[in-house]
Amino acid sequence: MRHQYNMSARHHTLTLRRTAMRKSLLLTMSLLLVASLALAGGTGGVSGQVVDAQTGEPISGALVVACSGDDAGQARTNERGRYLIEDLDPGNYQVTARARGYVASRYPEKVVVEEGRTTPNIDFRLAQPPHQPGAISGRVTDAQTGKPIRGALVLAVGNGVRYRARTDARGRYLINRVLPGNYDVGCKARHYLAERYPQPVVVEAGQVTQGIDFALTPKPRPGAIAGRVTDARTGEPVRGALVIAHSETGFGRAMTDGHGYYVVRGLRPGDWQVTVAKRGYAPATFPRPVPVESGRVTRDIDFELRRLVTEAE
Repeated sequence: MRHQYNMSARHHTLTLRRTAMRKSLLLTMSLLLVASLALAGGTGGVSGQVVDAQTGEPISGALVVACSGDDAGQARTNERGRYLIEDLDPGNYQVTARARGYVASRYPEKVVVEEGRTTPNIDFRLAQPPHQPGAISGRVTDAQTGKPIRGALVLAVGNGVRYRARTDARGRYLINRVLPGNYDVGCKARHYLAERYPQPVVVEAGQVTQGIDFALTPKPRPGAIAGRVTDARTGEPVRGALVIAHSETGFGRAMTDGHGYYVVRGLRPGDWQVTVAKRGYAPATFPRPVPVESGRVTRDIDFELRRLVTEAE
């Protein structure tokens, strides 16, 4: 009887130990399962792409940061401009992207991160920073005297825009806030011939392109042609005859007075052809080009007109 009792007690003890081991094992497996589920589904993420706003090309190496009040995460874009921020606690996040040579951008609204999910298509189009403007400066002088020209107008044209400035009392000018690029620059002033700078002027961001100087040539003062028109047979003055001077640069005209005199004014320096006409007379042309000098009157360009013979005569 004693032996049977001992065997029964030992069996009972073994049964209790096995039961405890099973409970411990089940508890451990449950904890592992819970931890696994927590790791697998307790966080979420954000994904998207970062590209150049102008070209649409992906930006590699851009840094994307997601922040909430309690959590934060970041990731860099790959060669296709794509990124994935993982292990974010559920919540609302502010997401920003930045890259070297670009203006940082913030996603326009809060991004919702849900447990066990990745919020896709949080994309960014980064713009390059606007170029700092440059400037053009120089001096405008009289080509003959070297004296400064005040109030001269300097124009810079390029990139679809036009900039302008006027010279001060020392003939100096400064064209500010010029976008970087190549420009055609010209200058004009009253009583002077306009001039264009011989080559395109390059403006760089944040730099002043100096020494764009102009030496303007004074406009030549107009000259004149004067003379007298008379009747070839009688020598009497011919009144009301039309005198015309013409050249490649223009023309001028005048009428003879009661004494047959005329003056054609406002003519540019150069050679001019001069003709005269009067009703009842044969037209006449001066036999050689008439030179006109700046500010001077070329005199004695005279004509003797021959009357036309009519049937009555």
